[in-house]
Amino acid sequence: MHGTCHCRVQGEETALDVSGELATVGMAGASALVTAMTTDGWGGIRSWFGRWFGRGHAEAEEQCLVRLDRDRTALADGGGDAAATSATLVNAWAVRLQDLVDMDRTAGEELLEWVRQWQADQPEAARRAAAVNQKAKASGHARITQVGGDQTNIRPEKA
Repeated sequence: MHGTCHCRVQGEETALDVSGELATVGMAGASALVTAMTTDGWGGIRSWFGRWFGRGHAEAEEQCLVRLDRDRTALADGGGDAAATSATLVNAWAVRLQDLVDMDRTAGEELLEWVRQWQADQPEAARRAAAVNQKAKASGHARITQVGGDQTNIRPEKA
């Protein structure tokens, strides 16, 4: 995606930056955020995201902190499929982060700077956050298509 898209927000037309790194910073930020939930520096990261989401509004900041705590608990209690829990959380946070970035370029630049700093400070965790592991097995005449996220395959009945 490149360029600018226009939408109406609270009666005002707003230009959204859909180009370059700001177009995908939500996913990068979400991957880093969910990975950081299991690191020693979580307290500071949690506080930063609360302030970032709050944008000066205490209620929004508190809502974010509650959501972060809930999701960190879900990740810790992930049971047998921690990878699936992590992927679900990354996808959810990617949407939340990107929504704010799309509406506030400054927020996008701040998030991008945080991601870069986190990657520099936590290179091993950053490698884990960037890793994608997909497994598939087919037999007979089956075909496999792998995508990031959910996929539904419908096999039409033969006439």
